[in-house]
Amino acid sequence: MYALIDCNNFFVSCERLFDPALEGLPVGVLSNNDGCVIARSEELKALGVAMGMPAHKIPAAQRRRIVLRSSNYALYGDLSGRVQRVLAECVPALDPYSIDECFLDLRGLTGDLDSLGRDLVRSVERHVGLPVSLGIAPTRTLAKLANRQAKRMPHRPQVCVWPDAGDPALDRRLRQLPVKAIWGIGARLALQLAALEIHDAAALRDAPEPWLRKRFSVVVARTARELKGIPCLEAQDLETPRRSILCSRSFGRLLNDRDQLSEALRHHCQRAGEKLRRDDLLAGAVGVFLRTSRHRAGPQQHHPLWTTLPFPSADTLRINQQAQRLLEQLWRPGHAYQKLGIMLAELSPRRYSQASLLEGAEPRRQEALMETWDTIRQRYGREALTLGVQQHQGAWRMNSRYRSPRYTTRWDELPLVRAR
Repeated sequence: MYALIDCNNFFVSCERLFDPALEGLPVGVLSNNDGCVIARSEELKALGVAMGMPAHKIPAAQRRRIVLRSSNYALYGDLSGRVQRVLAECVPALDPYSIDECFLDLRGLTGDLDSLGRDLVRSVERHVGLPVSLGIAPTRTLAKLANRQAKRMPHRPQVCVWPDAGDPALDRRLRQLPVKAIWGIGARLALQLAALEIHDAAALRDAPEPWLRKRFSVVVARTARELKGIPCLEAQDLETPRRSILCSRSFGRLLNDRDQLSEALRHHCQRAGEKLRRDDLLAGAVGVFLRTSRHRAGPQQHHPLWTTLPFPSADTLRINQQAQRLLEQLWRPGHAYQKLGIMLAELSPRRYSQASLLEGAEPRRQEALMETWDTIRQRYGREALTLGVQQHQGAWRMNSRYRSPRYTTRWDELPLVRAR
């Protein structure tokens, strides 16, 4: 048996954890630079605020009734790790799927599954303080659907158990479930299946596996098998290979200063290099774009510039060196820039890289240097080691006017309790 545990309205729940006054209020969390709504409480959904709605388009009368918070990823990431640590002590194995979702392997555990699920939910709520829902089923795909059902339960703890794939109640549920709601079935694939009269989960389950494999892919055939209760998918089976890496952000205000733009680019190069090494990849090409605002009069600029690296690399220093050269070509005095970013392409697995006689031992030294770089930043924080000086209040940093304190990761932002 497998389980999927999902933190309910995760970003909003994290905000409410340290500010209980937000309970029962319509709360939304905004994207970078306080642009769009990316997380909503149930109360905010009831008011008709759509996911992705730009903050400035929320009517003024409605705006006065709601609470908006800036994204606080340091807090969200830390609480996600705490949830995983609690679960790791309760189950044989777990597989994080996203910041707010985690698959649990329940093989070897005995006893009533419903009681087990309730205990897991209560453990997270007791030790971390976040509300979660849990779905248990014979496969990961069914567990994902069971979790979807659990979220609709009005009572707590929200636990849905489907122990038998042949249960008539489950069969009815699959016939009501659109195929696009199945884990791993995207919008484009759902349209292709619908054209072949496969509109719901039950129809996909009953489709011949050899035909699905030939017409679509092995993964689709395995998904149909999982709907029958036969486990054959791992979380990584549905991951598509990363083809590019993008690190960018709109500025807090328009910029035209060359040094500030270079500082922002160094920051993005750091993040891009870390993503490469985290995924054990090398980049063969570097691109930089510098954009003005389409909504302002004056000179406009939007096109990117690309260059290839002499050898595929995950070296932040080398990536930054090439990126700064591109920025020098892109920058124009007098232009007011709104956004800058770096793109890495021609990605390849590091384990398949071929050494070059021309570089000698240099790649090994740079690899050791980057390993030390990552260790220092992970241990002491990302600001402990940077490419050049990067101001904490730089004009290029994003707006976070409504950000709550980073209660669990910053000593200077610890919550305070005062006795009256």
